[in-house]
Formats: sequence, C-alpha cells, structure tokens
Amino acid sequence: MSGSFMEEKVFKDPVHDYLYVKDRFIWDLINTKAMQRLRFIKQLGTSYLTFHGAEHSRFAHSLGTYDTMRQVISHFKRNHGWNPDERLEKLALSAALLHDIGHGPFSHTFERCFRCHHESWTARILLEDAELQQIFSQMDDAFAFDVVRVLRKESEYPILHQLISSQLDVDRMDYLLRDATATGVIYGKFELERLIRVMRPAENMVVVKASGIHTVEQYLLARYFMYSQVYQHKVTIGADVLIEKILQRATDCYQNQVLSYIPAELVWLFADQVAEMPVDEYMQLDDVMLLSIVRRWAKEEDPILRDLSDRLLTRRLFKSISYKNISHEQMCEFMESFQKLGIDPASYLEFRQTTTDGYLYRQGIYCCDENNHCQDIAEISPVIRSLTPRTENRMYYPKDLLVERSEGEKLLTRILKLEA
Repeated sequence: MSGSFMEEKVFKDPVHDYLYVKDRFIWDLINTKAMQRLRFIKQLGTSYLTFHGAEHSRFAHSLGTYDTMRQVISHFKRNHGWNPDERLEKLALSAALLHDIGHGPFSHTFERCFRCHHESWTARILLEDAELQQIFSQMDDAFAFDVVRVLRKESEYPILHQLISSQLDVDRMDYLLRDATATGVIYGKFELERLIRVMRPAENMVVVKASGIHTVEQYLLARYFMYSQVYQHKVTIGADVLIEKILQRATDCYQNQVLSYIPAELVWLFADQVAEMPVDEYMQLDDVMLLSIVRRWAKEEDPILRDLSDRLLTRRLFKSISYKNISHEQMCEFMESFQKLGIDPASYLEFRQTTTDGYLYRQGIYCCDENNHCQDIAEISPVIRSLTPRTENRMYYPKDLLVERSEGEKLLTRILKLEA
C-alpha cells in the first residue's frame, strides 16, 4: 500500500481552482509516461481551429475528472455515510484519472481513419505498460484488471460504473465545464458544486435529491448546447474532414509505394495492422508528432497530399454548405463533376451528417424525494422532455480550387443552390 504526503500536492486549475493530491499512489500514476503523454493531445481535437482558446489537453481533463471524483467521494463520505475501503477508493480515483489514457492524436478523427478505439487502447496500456504495472502492484496483482473492469462496466461496483460513465458522471461534469471555459461559451456552464451536493449513493446506484432537479436540468442543457454549438461546429467538422483526407491520402500513397516520408510509428496503421501494434509504439503517437509528420508531408511529391497537408498547417479549410435533401445520384454527379475538373473527389469532397440524437437525455438519472420515491428526471421535467434532436447535412469542398478553374464557377453555382 502507498502512503500519503505530509503536505498535499496542488495543481492550479482554471475550472476547479485547485486540484488536490494527497495520496502518493495517485501522484505516482500522474507522473507516469503514459499519463504525461496526454499533455500532448488536445482535449478538443481540431476545435482550436474554430475556438482559438481550445488548446487544453487530455491531461488537464484527466486531472479534472480525478478531482471531480475525489469531490464526489468526499461528499458521499461526509454526508451520506458511504465508507469505501482504501482499495475501493483508490480504484475509483484511478479509473477517473486514467479513463482517457488510450486516446490517440486528434482522438476520434484518428480512430475513424484507422479503426482503433481508445477504449481498447486504454485497456491495453493499463494491462501492458510496465511502469503502470509496477505502480498497480503496490496495491495487489488484480488491481490493474479491476481498473479495466470498472471502465468496461464489468466489475462488482455499479456505483463506480455510474460515476465513471453514465448520464451523470464525473467525466462529463469536467469536460463540459472545461471545454466551455476554453472555448469561451457561457451556455456550457453549470453549478458543479451544487450538482455534487444533490447527488447521493443509493443501493447500487447514484440518485439525486428531488430538490436538485433544476441543477440537473442546467447540466443536461449545458450538454445539449455544447454538442450542438461546439462539438459539432461546422468549422471543426470541416477540420476533422481535412485530417481524415490527409491520412487517407497518405495511406493510399504508402500502399502505392509513392510516399517519400514514411514515419515508422504509422506503418502499423498504414498496413491495417493496428491490433498487432505494440503498446510502446502506440504511446509514441500524439498531436505534436502527427502535426510534425503533416509538416513533412506538405513537401511530398504527391500534389494532393502536399496540398491537403498545407491546408491544415495554414488553416485553409474546406468551405461548406448545408442542405436538406440530396440523392445518391446527385452525390455521384457532383463527384463526376469534380473529376472532370481535375479535382479528386475522394480527397476534396465530403458529404457529412451530424446529429445530437445520440447525446440527448433518454433515461438514467433518478430523482428521489424525502420518502425515497424515485422517478426518472424525464418524467418530472418538461424542460428535458422538450429537447429534440438537431441534425444537419453539410457538403465540404475546396471553394478556392473551383474558383481557379474556368468551369468551376458553374459547379460552384450548383453547389450553392443546395443551401438549405
């Protein structure tokens, strides 16, 4: 078992003011290479190209998630008689701290390109990284497996499952506030301290006091607006599309043996062998590395890869228009028109749909009165029931390339007529 510091360690934080670490075990986890790597992966991926302040890292979010869990546990212990033993408390704090440790560069965009899921890599890193294993062994041989089981919701601790990943979890609580702070939007804010205070442990679940319904509404509205206005912002989606096009083109060039600069770290991915990639090599990947690779690709002989890479580095993003209806035949016509103009549609044209449907509240947050009568918040709150999905279809394209071509103006006119 690890001990505690005589004087707690403190991080100054823009969201929680101060983050406290008194347990040497947690401190050791924070200082591992696997955790420190998250300093070089942006929490919001390409959103910094839309909101210039969105430069915060997954490391900062992971610390914030840990501290939010620490606050919840402290509240449960002080006010509701919840008395986890030392191992269970460390398990909760470790899972909160390490939940995002498997993310790759530009996170979800990278995952879509190479079919690698950060949840799988999180489990692999926790179970295979030698430095983490040495620290986990201070507890017992099963501790690492139990952290993974909590993250996968396969353990015997359903309350921890709910606190880590549910409709009301410490992960969302931190990233909503952190992302709202970094992007400068007001509608992503909610009263975290009040939200924690109305939460309480019940039998195998976490519930909220009926008197806290408006605080929960505030939290759910913040989530709704953050997804519709920040996470799915059209410029950010366009930047994600550009990164996907770069990685797809680089993969094609590699497979056709025309890629000059071949970074060793990406060969596993280019060859579609991500499952065989060693953990040590995966952990070399971060935003800084990928951007340095893109900088090299901006000098490639392949004109398309060179242009796409330069666009990202100089923020010459694709333009977009929204549309309501477009048939598959019309999409094919646009692709053929691009091809006739000498513009590769696979690299320069994208039809993308975004929706908030998966992020609307459905069920899972229970409000309980003084008689312990519990109801799902959707049954009580007309505000929550009134939220409806927001779906948008957009075409992304390089307007500048169309303008440069004599026949491109006609195609641009056709594109603009699609505007919803």
